[in-house]
Amino acid sequence: MNSEPVNAYTIYYWEFQRRELSVHVASSHRGAVMVKLDFEKENSFMTELISSAPNAELIEDRTHNEGLIGFIESYLKGNNPAINVPWDINVTPFMYKVYRSSCTIPYGKTKTYKDVAFMAGTPRGARAVGQALKKNPLVILIPCHRVVAVNGLGGFNTGIDMKRHLLDLEQGEKKSVGRINYAT
Repeated sequence: MNSEPVNAYTIYYWEFQRRELSVHVASSHRGAVMVKLDFEKENSFMTELISSAPNAELIEDRTHNEGLIGFIESYLKGNNPAINVPWDINVTPFMYKVYRSSCTIPYGKTKTYKDVAFMAGTPRGARAVGQALKKNPLVILIPCHRVVAVNGLGGFNTGIDMKRHLLDLEQGEKKSVGRINYAT
């Protein structure tokens, strides 16, 4: 977590397609700033990026995002690459604990919002965990899709179909068939 605001410098962004997904990435010289996935060409990425860093210089550039792109491409091929991409996000200490706790959930596994609340040191904060994860700017890097409700998938900031898609990818499924219990 950085104490300096995310809007005091240059942010490099890039968009690419992988299979059925539109992938948007943004990073600074310090680390990943934003990662978004969508099944359709996403138009809100730039709006969100500008809103999160109104004074930043935004430059379209693949080169500055190569490490992040490489990680995402490997992940989307069904691999479990080591997450060695630093973050450059401006979040509250609670959100940071929730995000770090989510990162401890193994690839292909899930935990409940309540589990993550315990992991983050707020045992009665399951709803707050859900709200923090809803604001996750680094989809996949912070694997919020691995956090599910006690009785189902719960929500996801880019839609429940994307959450199901990412969980299926990690569990080696081509598509969801029937009702799958993701809490393991």
